Amino acid sequence: MPGTDPQHGPRADGGASAPAEDGRPAPAGTPRSRRPWGPWVLAAVLAVAVLVLVQPWGAGAPVPTPIATGSASSAPAPQEPTPTAAPSAGPSTADVVLDATTLPGLLLTRADVEAAVPAAEPGVSAGPPSGQTPWGLPPGGAVEPATCTTAVTVVPGPPVAHDALAWANEEVRVEQDVVLLADPAAAREAFRALVTTVDVCTEYTVADAAGGQTRWVTQPAIEGQGLLPEIVQEVTVRTGEDEPRARYVGHALVGNAIVSWTATALDPAARENAADVLGTTGEVSMMIEERVLAAVRALP
Repeated sequence: MPGTDPQHGPRADGGASAPAEDGRPAPAGTPRSRRPWGPWVLAAVLAVAVLVLVQPWGAGAPVPTPIATGSASSAPAPQEPTPTAAPSAGPSTADVVLDATTLPGLLLTRADVEAAVPAAEPGVSAGPPSGQTPWGLPPGGAVEPATCTTAVTVVPGPPVAHDALAWANEEVRVEQDVVLLADPAAAREAFRALVTTVDVCTEYTVADAAGGQTRWVTQPAIEGQGLLPEIVQEVTVRTGEDEPRARYVGHALVGNAIVSWTATALDPAARENAADVLGTTGEVSMMIEERVLAAVRALP
């Protein structure tokens, strides 16, 4: 068959046998020692090398172990993180319920006032102390206009329980008044009504049975920046013909209680620098909040 070599198979070039060096055809069966390997030989060698590299199955070679997949996988499942227990938050200030026995814990101490109010630092005295001030206006007292009465009394009718105290010296007077309602829901409703009254009553007069009058002129209420629902105002009060004096007023809600307070600079000249005598409204309201939170934490 044309192009076939009996010793080596097909010719690479497909032609006849190469002539000898003297020009004559080489006899059949003559070895061709100088002829290079054909491409098929190189390809076969490369294929064997690739098999050896890819599948090293020689003696001592490790046998690959199949890895199971899906539900039968032997790989360990990732561990879920163990939740950390949240610290106890203690009693909620929104839902706490106080009574006549726990109410006094909301009242400021002498140390509270002396530490927070600049003019009280030299010392203050109780006047009157806890348990000696009745709720509401004094007999014969009235507020004009009458729609502003709850701006003074906090609630329109007698509360479930009530207490008040005052701390004072020649420069400052700090008064506190606490009313308890039947439950936190009732207190929230009363606090909402109180805020509405305070917003619309920018000027009103408080009269006593003897005919004395104190005129209140209030600045817009601002919300407290602490943990409790609270409003704070700057107020100017003037009794009779006396000079006006600077006063701060605040109301805070905790559970079934509304805690109200005033801080008054007794020297009329302090109107221009009330913060030097009373501190800021934020500092006074923080004093109230710290006392309230301490009382809540102490509840059984």
